[in-house]
Amino acid sequence: MEKISSKAIKVWRISESIVAGIILLVAIVALVLSLWVWNWLPWWVSLIIFGFFLYSCIFQIWLFPALKYKYFRYQVMDDEIKIHSGIWIKKQVAVPLFRVQNIDTHVGPLMKRFGLKSITLRTSAEKIEIPELEADKADVLRNDIRALINENTRQEI
Repeated sequence: MEKISSKAIKVWRISESIVAGIILLVAIVALVLSLWVWNWLPWWVSLIIFGFFLYSCIFQIWLFPALKYKYFRYQVMDDEIKIHSGIWIKKQVAVPLFRVQNIDTHVGPLMKRFGLKSITLRTSAEKIEIPELEADKADVLRNDIRALINENTRQEI
């Protein structure tokens, strides 16, 4: 099974930092309001709540992307694509190639900066994503999957 690009960790950390920054800003405003404006909440409860937000942001920025990278794998076979993912709840998906209806690539601003692309496979029932691949590898993989699908449909006819 293959791994995604190691640059994915940086991209995920930067995007999570943006979200965590907004959450921490709201938490700081709530802490200041609870200490000096709202007198109904004890100061130590406010600090515990703020500490929880701070801890969860650190976890979200540093630990979660590394674990997500560690446990994501994919494999393209002749007749199906297998994807293994999940940190605590392990998920294994096998998508038969004859079910794939559409293959898309996606590039966000951060992904473009780091030279990454995501591939999305759509079936009638679900959407499966292989995130943060090197751009050239993503293009080759997309073309390989299309070739395998075309080859399999020709064999069935």
